[in-house]
Amino acid sequence: MKPLMPILLGAALIAGCAAPALASPRPYQDQTDQSRQANTRAYSAGYSQGEADARSHNSRNDQPGSQRVSSADQLAYTQGYDAGYNHAINHESDATTTQLAPGEQQAKQFGYQDGLAAGRQDRRKGDTFKPASHDFYKDATHGWTPALGPKEQFKPLYREGFMQGYEQGYKGTGPQ
Repeated sequence: MKPLMPILLGAALIAGCAAPALASPRPYQDQTDQSRQANTRAYSAGYSQGEADARSHNSRNDQPGSQRVSSADQLAYTQGYDAGYNHAINHESDATTTQLAPGEQQAKQFGYQDGLAAGRQDRRKGDTFKPASHDFYKDATHGWTPALGPKEQFKPLYREGFMQGYEQGYKGTGPQ
């Protein structure tokens, strides 16, 4: 049995690598997919730059380079920058905090930003505290792309971030 193991593993590896090549490719990406991917790239670039600036003790500069033309990409870059900067600052002072994978960080950050905005809006309107009634919370996929991992892993992290952001936005304790 032992001499057959490398052969079986090799066959499984070849079959696993060939399967994606045999799948039919999508003939095109719709505009929403392209925008979402560009938005995710902008967020990731901002996150990386924010972390780098915080770790090297540079002053904050959350303005994206001129290559970002859409306002959605500029906003995503700025949000990513803030998240990366804050993450680096917070983790520098608290080394016991659990590290999240980049996709998990983004899921929580997308949820947090959406929750923060929803909480602020509900507070301004005088609405009751109701984070779970918002569509973004219910859907929990805003900002998700396949590059961030499986959607079903993204959703609970997004909702966790949404709840944290909503509470801070509603109480008025979140970042300005």
